[in-house]
Amino acid sequence: MLVWNNLKKMVYIMGKTIYQLKHQLLSKYLVSELKHTAIKMTVI
Repeated sequence: MLVWNNLKKMVYIMGKTIYQLKHQLLSKYLVSELKHTAIKMTVI
């Protein structure tokens, strides 16, 4: 419930919908993971 309240507050301040904020946060995370992966993979 605490996370939901923080999301609602952020959305209200930014003037966006929750879906727009979620998409923006996931998009930034995906781009950062693609640039600098946390788990290194090796070719077998």
